[in-house]
Amino acid sequence: MLPIEQAVCHTDIIQYLLSDVGQMKQWPFIEQYLTKGKTLYFSHGFGITYQDQTNIVPPKDVDVVLVAPKGAGMTVRNEFLKGKGINVSYAIEQDNSGNAKDTCLALAFGIGCGHAFETTFQKECYSDLTGERCVLMGLIQGAFKAQYDVLRENGHSPSEAYNETVEEALVSLYPLISDQGMDWLYANCSTTAQRGALDWAPRFEEVLKPVISDCYNNVLNGVETENVINSNSDQNYRRKLNNELYNMGKHELWQVASKLRDLRP
Repeated sequence: MLPIEQAVCHTDIIQYLLSDVGQMKQWPFIEQYLTKGKTLYFSHGFGITYQDQTNIVPPKDVDVVLVAPKGAGMTVRNEFLKGKGINVSYAIEQDNSGNAKDTCLALAFGIGCGHAFETTFQKECYSDLTGERCVLMGLIQGAFKAQYDVLRENGHSPSEAYNETVEEALVSLYPLISDQGMDWLYANCSTTAQRGALDWAPRFEEVLKPVISDCYNNVLNGVETENVINSNSDQNYRRKLNNELYNMGKHELWQVASKLRDLRP
């Protein structure tokens, strides 16, 4: 295996796939090998979108492209091994060669993507940061915990609260939404569930939209970026993160989950 210096020097495409803060710290090393005609490849728009904070400014005589899978790295790999794929977005920040789009599509289909849609570094970054904080992770954790706690406070057993909050959602209903759509799910559930969901969905939307708007605005103005950079630059970040995740995992909801998952048929 070539030393990192030789590997970077002798490749035409530099795949810059470190963490966002890792990219910032390694940029002075990488920048010196970005000679004319090379391609700098990102899987997330963070470093380029927030150049005023990251100081990642590529030279003008290279291609700068993005291919961003819409899923976690392990999902990309597992779907590839199954012979399937995962959708990706792609973007071109600099097209010095005139072939940047071909490079993007080759990279996208090389990792097994099923559908590649065009965007920009900025839009990919803004939508991705908002999504992670809201319906992909942050909001869903908050919603699961809130419902579980309400059920437990009203006398429901841990098993019942978990099954009615998480298990049915992840195992039964969410896959149906993925396969057929939300309207199909509504049309194929009980009339009691239909009526309740139709009546309550607008109330949740009314409450949640302002919160999601606040989140998006914090992404746009760099507040979220500053928080990410400051947190990840702290030498004690990993210890603090592990403590936060430990506290999340020891909540009764996820302790129950770890036991009941083993009981799935």
